[in-house]
Formats: sequence, structure tokens, C-alpha cells
Amino acid sequence: MIKSILIFGLLLYFQFLYANNTASWKKSQVSENEHYSVDLLCKHPPTLGGFLPCSLVLSDNSNPISNAIIKIEGGMPEHHHGLPTSPTISWDSEKKAYIIKGLKFSMPGAWQLKFLIEKTKKLPRDIVTINFVID
Repeated sequence: MIKSILIFGLLLYFQFLYANNTASWKKSQVSENEHYSVDLLCKHPPTLGGFLPCSLVLSDNSNPISNAIIKIEGGMPEHHHGLPTSPTISWDSEKKAYIIKGLKFSMPGAWQLKFLIEKTKKLPRDIVTINFVID
């Protein structure tokens, strides 16, 4: 009986770990000057109210980039306003991705996220724009 409970507990634990390391919503985009490609990976599709846990994978010619300084901006272009929060983005060497914290959306409609990629050792500044709609 105890062995069955331990096995069940381990299965739940590994399922939790797997669920927390996968994204159910992904958007990929190439930068305006085609220097970079970006994969925006979020735990779930954007919704209203709560914070959206996301990460960003930045690469050039399929080579991951870990030394960039990235700023995030966004908003609703049709309504001429920005994001309701001031999200931050920072490199996480353990996850090998840039982690976005504080990303939140306040109303349904067309949204836009802009990632301003500062100069890295190899390539110049560039911008990645990702558009999506929240119903």
C-alpha cells in the first residue's frame, strides 16, 4: 500500500514538473531586420486578469543567444495605450531562456508585444513584434 502511494506521488510530482516546463501557447517571429528569430513561450494563451508566465528564446541562424539585453514594450495599437503593467525580462541560465515577469492584459482585443533587442557581441539592435488577439 505504501509503495503504491509513493509511486502515485512520484508520478504526480513528475507530471507537475513536466507541466511547468512546457508551453501551451507559442508565437514565433523573425526580427524586422532579420537578424534574430524569437520564440515566445507561455504557460497558457493570453487571458484577462492574471499574470502570464512566459519565456523568450532568442537565436540567430538557430544559434541561441544568451548575452543580449532585451526590453519589452506592448499595448493595444488600436486603442493607443500600452500594457497595464511594466513587465521585466531577464536571462535564466538554468532554463536557457529569457524569463518575462509581470506580463498582464486588461481587456479583450488586438494586442502587440515588442521586444527591443540591444546590440549583442555579434549583431546590431533589432525589434521583434508579436501580434495576437485576446477574445
